[in-house]
Amino acid sequence: MRIIAIFSPLGGVGKTTLTVNLAASLADLGKRILLVDLDAQSCATTALGLATEPGGSLYSALVDGTSPKDVVRSTRLPNLFVIRSHYELASVDVCLVQRGQHLSRLREVMAELRALPDFDCIFLDCPPSMGIMTSAAMAVADELLVPLQPGFMMLPALSQMLGQMQQVIDTGVNPGLHVGGFVINRFNGDAGELDKLAHELHAHSAPYGSCNGAYPRAIPESTALAEAPCYGQTIVEYDPHGRGTDAYRALANDLIDRHRSTRLI
Repeated sequence: MRIIAIFSPLGGVGKTTLTVNLAASLADLGKRILLVDLDAQSCATTALGLATEPGGSLYSALVDGTSPKDVVRSTRLPNLFVIRSHYELASVDVCLVQRGQHLSRLREVMAELRALPDFDCIFLDCPPSMGIMTSAAMAVADELLVPLQPGFMMLPALSQMLGQMQQVIDTGVNPGLHVGGFVINRFNGDAGELDKLAHELHAHSAPYGSCNGAYPRAIPESTALAEAPCYGQTIVEYDPHGRGTDAYRALANDLIDRHRSTRLI
């Protein structure tokens, strides 16, 4: 089973939209996906139309030692499962740092989930910052999936994220960590512009030696993608025949193809 942490060094690029809709698209293709909402803002939880409640997040497993299996919940989609978030997660960082477990505790908890035969892949929806929880996710993930939106801040922010990833690798905390791919999100350009962006990302990330390139399908700007979370629905539910849904299905198939040789998804 593969653990994929989804993180972007920039806010407002549609990270949670990507997490929720890619997970739903993979589930729609028959893959059993567990989405773990690690962001105390609970955006992925609410985008799925789920309520937040004390004791419903990973907090109790991280801090109190309860089994993470106890907070796994089903969703409306038969193959999509979730561990919801709650604002109680905002205090996890302090607790884990005080105990000296800020990089190890999430790995211990996720090991229990990884051992379950129930899922093909686990998605970690990371907070939109380079804080303790994001570092902990990097310490446990097999790979990062990085959504990016074209703009003048894209490459500087990417350098910061790749530097932190390299620290996790170099310190031996997670030597196998790598970028599984970049996803160009909220894209309005043509094929030529997408190809240029892919080359820029390759050139910028090549010195790190642990990055796969951009996925060939960009996710377009879409009114339906913006509206779906307001109704607590994924794009495959809200607009099953729209271009946003088509883009996510294509991305899901590309992700499966990229991992086909390892049979991990």
